[in-house]
Amino acid sequence: MAEWWRRLVAFALDLAILAIPNSIIVSVIAGGAATNASATHVASMGPRLWEAVGVALVVSIGYFSFLDGGGGGQTVGKMAIGVAVRDEETGGPIGAGRALARRAFFFATYLGFGVLFVVNALSPLWDPRRRAWHDKVVGSCVVSVR
Repeated sequence: MAEWWRRLVAFALDLAILAIPNSIIVSVIAGGAATNASATHVASMGPRLWEAVGVALVVSIGYFSFLDGGGGGQTVGKMAIGVAVRDEETGGPIGAGRALARRAFFFATYLGFGVLFVVNALSPLWDPRRRAWHDKVVGSCVVSVR
């Protein structure tokens, strides 16, 4: 099973990669609304900015779903670090549907005011098989491939 720090670095790389298209999406769709909104004033976000955030979220979930669910089970960050998502029983790919459910659960933990996200993200540190909650939900694991 992959070490926790390798999973973290792979995720950070993926976020850096996704920052490029997501910044473009927000700039194009939201325009000036993105620069006028304050991170501390969510209510001030206009409908165009909410639309841009929604599109960026769909792009991000799609990125993780199709790449983690593909034959290699790797996003670009996972390829760089040498880890892959696999079915916990067979060791094979989990498919795009299960990868989508895995990532949707992962993003849903953000809604727990950060507490659920932190517990989910740290759970591989105390799990004997180094699996996070979003792995357990779909029967996946993250393994080292080199």
